[in-house]
Amino acid sequence: MTLHRRTLLTLLPVPFVANRAWARELSADLRRGGYVIYLRHAETDTKPEPTLGDIKDCLWQRNLTPAGKTQATTIGQILKELGVRYGQVASSPFCRCRDTAQLVAVRPAQVLPELLYHVTQSPNEQAAGIERLRVLLSNHEPGGRCTLLVGHAPPFKALTGIELAEGQAAIILPRQTKDFDIAGFLDAKGVRSRDDG
Repeated sequence: MTLHRRTLLTLLPVPFVANRAWARELSADLRRGGYVIYLRHAETDTKPEPTLGDIKDCLWQRNLTPAGKTQATTIGQILKELGVRYGQVASSPFCRCRDTAQLVAVRPAQVLPELLYHVTQSPNEQAAGIERLRVLLSNHEPGGRCTLLVGHAPPFKALTGIELAEGQAAIILPRQTKDFDIAGFLDAKGVRSRDDG
């Protein structure tokens, strides 16, 4: 995948605080739809997950903390205030991702095995997951709506070189032929540029 450097330089010139006009422009674009919002699940506890258990059983998994639930709810409120309308809302099968999607979109998410990631996956499984993520990020949502995908940091980092923090989203503009641009980022503080700390 080739990220379009000219587009990125146009979209991500200076930090958010110094470029509110840029943030307003991207916010208006989000209202018009056609973007993919790829969100890493919100803040979790530190429970280790050395093995992959029954994915429907939340007890063994790292789950959202109270702060994480608040974080996800805040992100959902920001997107609502921006006027974002959702088409597909989908998440990794992990409980923390499903819960994040529910809190953000205020509706149950479609569970997509394609968004699953775990450290025990083989290199081939991880590579296949990265390619599936590339396809998902390249799909344009019609009808003035945005796609919300809630997943994990490692596949996105492998694909883009960018590591999302818990509760941070990349705002993706799909292109043709399995390609996309990163238009900006979103977290519980609002829309921001790549350069903003």
